[in-house]
Amino acid sequence: MKTIDQLTLAPIQAEPRHVEACKALSHLTRLRVFFHLVKQGADGDSVGNIQQAVNVPGPTLSHHLDILQRAGLLASRREERFIFYRVNRETVSDLVRLLTACC
Repeated sequence: MKTIDQLTLAPIQAEPRHVEACKALSHLTRLRVFFHLVKQGADGDSVGNIQQAVNVPGPTLSHHLDILQRAGLLASRREERFIFYRVNRETVSDLVRLLTACC
C-alpha cells in the first residue's frame, strides 16, 4: 500500500475553461459577486440578496451572473419565482489547484 507521500495527483495543465474562469473573475463586480457567494456557502443566495449585497442594477447583475455561470464558476437553481446561485466548488477547486501547481 502506498503512503500519502508516494501518491501523486494527476498533473494538471491549463485549458480553455481555466482561461474563461480567470477572465470571468477579472471584473471587479463579478469578483464581488463571487466573494459574496463564497461567503454564503453551499446553499448560495437569491438574486435579490446578491443585488443588495453588491449594489448593482438588476440587468447588470444578470449579465455578470451569466458570465460567471458560463465560465463554470456558478451553478443555479430555481425555487418557485426565485433563482439561487452558488459557487461551483469543483470548478473552483480545480482552478485553485492549477494556480498553485507551481508554488
